[in-house]
Amino acid sequence: MGRIGYVTATDRVRPREAVDLAVLAEAAGFDGTLVTDLFQPWLPSLGQAPNVWAILGALAEHTRSDFGPGMAVPGHRVHPAALAQSSATLAALHPGRHFLTVSAGEALSEHVTGGYWPEAPERINRLFEAVELIKRLFAASAAGRDVRFSGEHFQLESTRLWTMPDVVPQVLVATGGPVTAKRAGRSADGLLAVGVPYDQAAVVIDRFRVGAQEVGKDPASLPTWVHLNVSWAETDEAALQQALECYPIGAMRFARGDLRSPAMIEQIARLVRPEDLAGRLPISADPDVHRAEIQRYLDLGYDRVFVHNVGRNHAAFLTAFGRHVLPSL
Repeated sequence: MGRIGYVTATDRVRPREAVDLAVLAEAAGFDGTLVTDLFQPWLPSLGQAPNVWAILGALAEHTRSDFGPGMAVPGHRVHPAALAQSSATLAALHPGRHFLTVSAGEALSEHVTGGYWPEAPERINRLFEAVELIKRLFAASAAGRDVRFSGEHFQLESTRLWTMPDVVPQVLVATGGPVTAKRAGRSADGLLAVGVPYDQAAVVIDRFRVGAQEVGKDPASLPTWVHLNVSWAETDEAALQQALECYPIGAMRFARGDLRSPAMIEQIARLVRPEDLAGRLPISADPDVHRAEIQRYLDLGYDRVFVHNVGRNHAAFLTAFGRHVLPSL
């Protein structure tokens, strides 16, 4: 049986509510929490963007299951070494409960420190160089050794992380692309498929497994997770309306990595019509529709699905899924 986790979307909740929702999700039967890492909300109307590491530290004290950022971006706002230190400290505080997911990032949250915003191929190369740095730093620090790193994008002087957990966090690469997934199979500890429709999700997990096999790893031993967007409300009409209001980016059929401003995205969102969301995510009041969609991804071989309900009806969503969806998965 696959595990079903909960996505806390921090751009639409206050910090304390984010913690309370993680507690409620666990009580409802969700297993694990993925907390979005943003510097700005996707839309001005969403209104929030707290620091993800503060949220993770707080919710970890009130829950029992595992948790991590979804997804941290090394090398723009935060140097990979600083990201590794934050992750290692949380893992030391909560042994066996913390994971680290990383991605190439989007300009919305990562360009804010200024400087050149690279094209997608360079962002992906930076991601994998950062993964290498983080994993080397984890390994050396766990062994009580200093490490140096000199790459094309990142430098690290001779140092170590002085606070380390007994078991280092797993580093999963988040992506929706098959080429990046294959590289993740070679370099990372696991996969988080993000924003992938069902057909593409099959290709992404296959490419990840191929990459793992190429370097002698057993794909069956590696976590393969998927981040799934849904829109549930008490009526179909309300589910569609909240998707239009809170998740119009789901209808945008172009890469969003270069969009820099919530106000800019808001302007584009005004062009979105209800029919544009067709087939982009399950939109329904019927729990069975959502259960079937989650099951499809589990049947592809993903061993965990993190569910993100795009609306603001967080407590009602958790209660409904806890009663009518999770028990049948």
